Amino acid sequence: MAQSHFHHPLLLLAVGLVPALGCADTLKAGDVSADTAETEDLDPSDDDAPGDPGDTEEEEGGTDTGTSTEDTGTPPHRVEDDALVHTSELPTAISCGETASATISVRNTGAATWTRSDGYKLGTVDDSDPFYTGDTRVWLSDEAVVTTGEIWTFEFELQAPEEAGSYTSDWRMVHEGVQWFGESLSQVIEVTCDTPDTPDTPTGPPDLDEVIWLHTDVSDWAVTSVLSSVTESGTSICLEYDKADEWPIHEVGGTEVVANPWIFIWQDDVWYAGTWEWMRPGQTCKSMSSVAGSHIKVAPFPEHGGWEPTSGQTYWFMVSGLARWSERSVAERTNLVSFVWP
Repeated sequence: MAQSHFHHPLLLLAVGLVPALGCADTLKAGDVSADTAETEDLDPSDDDAPGDPGDTEEEEGGTDTGTSTEDTGTPPHRVEDDALVHTSELPTAISCGETASATISVRNTGAATWTRSDGYKLGTVDDSDPFYTGDTRVWLSDEAVVTTGEIWTFEFELQAPEEAGSYTSDWRMVHEGVQWFGESLSQVIEVTCDTPDTPDTPTGPPDLDEVIWLHTDVSDWAVTSVLSSVTESGTSICLEYDKADEWPIHEVGGTEVVANPWIFIWQDDVWYAGTWEWMRPGQTCKSMSSVAGSHIKVAPFPEHGGWEPTSGQTYWFMVSGLARWSERSVAERTNLVSFVWP
């Protein structure tokens, strides 16, 4: 008996549907222009679990890496949270401590709608950024409703660190309490610190004939003592001179004293010399805080003028017999020694 082949009509119809509908097209990177990407629905094809850092790595350039729906009319599948960086304006260089405005525009390419109440924010990657050290989030406005395909621009202020160097500022969208998602933005920013202007101090000792003496002019006093060093010792400055126990004692205000220490200051292209303390018999160290206008007390270093030595600046020091007021012990002095203020 001959065999018969029966083909059910519905089965034939189903078989015929495959070539009739065709296969969906896949767009490669570069197929969609930047202008087109502004308005087209983007279809992320990555179905990794929520929170997987790779969720959006395939959508660089804002192009559609999913399946076109033009032939089938079927809505594309979207991950709930996804985003692409649209544009950004961050500084590339900034001075220490300065602030600068920054903007980052992000396109919502996921299925969820972003709102402030739902916890959608722009965050600093790893919850840390050298230029954004307070709240590590930039929030949506209260009225913001960012639906799929829309772009939201975050505006915020950056503040540079106080130390020079190359720093990285990086950002990414975050669904608070759920996951980080979307494309990250990273910007290297150079931070430079201006060196304070300091006057060019002459390298040699002052010419005593050209010094402006704020107290008694002792330029012609005999150099009978050796000042061997000027050093910092804790909070004291020590002027080691060899006549501390030899010069005559004089009483000033009820205190026995033998000498005055001097400082030579280069300012406004001229040397000023002034005493700033009293030295008791055998004493060679005084408080560093007394080397100040509050102790010199003569213009241009008046008592309340606030002058203090500048760190890194070179000053010259000397010790003489009493010369601050009218009292005199001996008309003798030491040589001058330089000291770089710490």
